Amino acid sequence: MSIVAQVKFDNYKNSISKALDLIGAGEKLPQDGLIIIKPNLTIASPPPVTTDVKAAEAVYQYCKAHSKAKIAIGEGCGSGTTANVYAALGYIELAKKYDIELLDFNDADSIVLENKNAFQLKRFHMPKIVQNAYIISLPVLKDHSFTETTIAMKNMFGIAPGKFYSGGWNKSQLHSPSTDKSVVDICMYKKPDLSIVDASTALSGMHLSGRAVNIGLILASFDPVAVDTIGSELLGHDPNDLPFLTLANNLLGTMTDYEIVEG
Repeated sequence: MSIVAQVKFDNYKNSISKALDLIGAGEKLPQDGLIIIKPNLTIASPPPVTTDVKAAEAVYQYCKAHSKAKIAIGEGCGSGTTANVYAALGYIELAKKYDIELLDFNDADSIVLENKNAFQLKRFHMPKIVQNAYIISLPVLKDHSFTETTIAMKNMFGIAPGKFYSGGWNKSQLHSPSTDKSVVDICMYKKPDLSIVDASTALSGMHLSGRAVNIGLILASFDPVAVDTIGSELLGHDPNDLPFLTLANNLLGTMTDYEIVEG
């Protein structure tokens, strides 16, 4: 059974720490290698379109307190350049404060992986630095134009190098013919090891604009399917109507066999 923490939002440091403690994250973080915090920084718009830099700081502080591994922040933005998005949203200042490396997956050196069981991405370009890293998906809870919701799993689109998947925008090729299948395929190549969802203020209606909705929660789980199921319900959707979830069920996690622990 998967465990999902659901904590009332107070501030990022307290609420994220509490959520992670509830799922025992401190004891399960790797003690060597690389931890990559992967926020949702698809464009340069401020939160809740993107992950608040204070949320990333709270996750960094928790990891630093519980792990000896190197910690970096990584993204490959969906529009514009990742460097400009980092700058616009305060991540460069955060990196300077703690001496954190900021990774740009859009231009990173990559390898080609193959999976004959993938739904449509039989071959996938993955940044080399991602392959053996411990990935923490740190999205905002949002509706999405293609997949209805974008949470922990959809956030992994950021690891796809834009130089291989761009068209009208940096990741446009991943949205055709099925965005839902691309979500599952990318997570089959590299699913998040840990997911922390900022549901303090969600975005309803559309992932690049929409309406801010006060949900007042932080979610955390090692199971991205379970956390995305709960997040989708919080946004008012029936998870059984969302193809990326039904395809991922019992493949990348569970839509049903989970327990919510509250704090």
